[in-house]
Amino acid sequence: MTTPTPDSANADAATTQSNRPTAAESTDAFALAEQGERAFSEQIAALPDGELSGPSLLPGWSRATVIAHVACNAAGFIRATQGVIAGGDTRMYDDRAQRDAQIAALETAPPAELRRRSDEESRRLQDTWAGLSDEQWRLTFTSGQGKLLPVRRSVVFRAREVWVHLVDLNVGVGFGSVPAPLREAVLREVWLSWTTRGADDGLAITTTASDGAPLTLGAAEDPAVTVVSGTLAQVTAWATGRAKSIATATTADQPTDQPDGLPQATLAGLPVPLPQAPGWI
Repeated sequence: MTTPTPDSANADAATTQSNRPTAAESTDAFALAEQGERAFSEQIAALPDGELSGPSLLPGWSRATVIAHVACNAAGFIRATQGVIAGGDTRMYDDRAQRDAQIAALETAPPAELRRRSDEESRRLQDTWAGLSDEQWRLTFTSGQGKLLPVRRSVVFRAREVWVHLVDLNVGVGFGSVPAPLREAVLREVWLSWTTRGADDGLAITTTASDGAPLTLGAAEDPAVTVVSGTLAQVTAWATGRAKSIATATTADQPTDQPDGLPQATLAGLPVPLPQAPGWI
């Protein structure tokens, strides 16, 4: 994947860096997205055709549905970015119904076609990004949730998309395989979503950040708050609503890379049942 411009001079480098995702979003979103695209492609290539119709970690979604969703997500970013370049429609999709129809049509494609489309849309998106100027990276597109955001944020979102849905493929890959900076970015994004809606009420999270420092989200010192604690992989899996699915999917034949199981929950220092995480997106 090509970054917008090379760091050829200090002034140019400073301008370029201001257009790229910040450290809080991801220290190297381009590299994380590229790694995720490659890992996702390798996993779907390794899946036997007959297992594509098997269940993913998402209720009601097969692995083929997940793959179709990821392919259509790339196509949506391409459409929005091309609209930005042309000065036209910058939406990823006309509406949610159109997006869902695209996924439904692609998930029933023959296995070879499904894999081809997934890889093709990934390459097209990388090529689209590679052709953007500094000015175009600063322009805005309309996300799938209808928000106006800088084009540079699409790189962060795509990295999140491929890594989280790689876990959702239910092939034994857990959040332990997701790069730690992205794990933390996803966890913080989920927490922000909760606090924005007031869904964090009565909850706190304690874990270790990607740099090894303690990370606390919420009022963990409040005895009336349920504190969910564990590794960064465990609490991110829980916060995104996937922890129990990952634990249930773990078998001797298909071990997960999250061997530590579920995070722990305490209230006033005493163990309590792990609560269900509020919705994320």
